[in-house]
Amino acid sequence: MSAVRTEICPETGIGSILRGDTAKVDLMPDEVAAIRTAARDPAKVRAVIASADAAFAEALSDGEIKQIVAKVLKSCGGNCCCSN
Repeated sequence: MSAVRTEICPETGIGSILRGDTAKVDLMPDEVAAIRTAARDPAKVRAVIASADAAFAEALSDGEIKQIVAKVLKSCGGNCCCSN
């Protein structure tokens, strides 16, 4: 499992997932929200990422999906749908 870096802009809600030195996918705020909603279902999370970049999503390991979900959930501060 390689390390992925997930960044969420607190002002805009736009997210970026970086894998390695060159692979990157940007997510619109609604896609970030969809990851929060699907957090308990890795297949749904992968599908959300695939809507932005199918090849990037397919290359992610299950462990990387978990890393992405953890960062996205942490970024909301518990003030969203995932705090239920």
